[in-house]
Amino acid sequence: MRLSLRWKISGILVISNLVLGVALVLIINSTVARRIEKEMIERGRALGHNLAQSASEQILSEDSFGLKQIITKALSFESVEYILIQNSDKEVLAETFNGQMPASLKELLPQTDQNIHNLVLEEGNIRCCDIVVPVEEGYLGFIRIGMKQAYIDEAIAEINILIIAIIGGITLVGILVVLFLANRIINPIIYLTEKANEISQGQIDESIQVSTRDEIQDLAEALERLRESVKIALGRLKKRQTTQI
Repeated sequence: MRLSLRWKISGILVISNLVLGVALVLIINSTVARRIEKEMIERGRALGHNLAQSASEQILSEDSFGLKQIITKALSFESVEYILIQNSDKEVLAETFNGQMPASLKELLPQTDQNIHNLVLEEGNIRCCDIVVPVEEGYLGFIRIGMKQAYIDEAIAEINILIIAIIGGITLVGILVVLFLANRIINPIIYLTEKANEISQGQIDESIQVSTRDEIQDLAEALERLRESVKIALGRLKKRQTTQI
């Protein structure tokens, strides 16, 4: 199958843009995911510290109803999946599951270090980062906050759509530019090809003129010199034949 040069150039542009787009998506996804996750964890810790300050008295008195009101208000943040409060003995004083706490979270309750734990809640397979903030260095208890991994996924999805749209636009504009430039380059080449064929068939009367100010013009001038040489040689040959007759 024979492809035109303009389509070969356009194909190379499309493929290179696709490769570049995939590379950009992978690099940006990795970089942005780490940054968003870091910001989300910092936001969760800040929320935990605020709750630790506002709920310290209720934790000390083990006022479950007051604690429930406090964490219900804090749950309004879109990136927060759950909040629960434990006393110093790691017993749950208040939580946002209405008594239906997932088993995967129950297993984490004894771990009150400040490391970030990733877990999957059984209901809906919701992925979360479990953040623990001590209240009075753990002497009063602990605030436990689950930050949604879906928050990161949604942010990355929006960025991916933007990247794909930009790369798609660049590719479309690039193809149009390539087709325009290819026509300016290929049309003189087609013209010179036709002239070379005419010379091979003995049609040497029409001069060859191309003005592109580049190597194609050099080729046209060389072909014109060849035409003149062939014309002169044929003229001499005809004179010799006439003289011999």
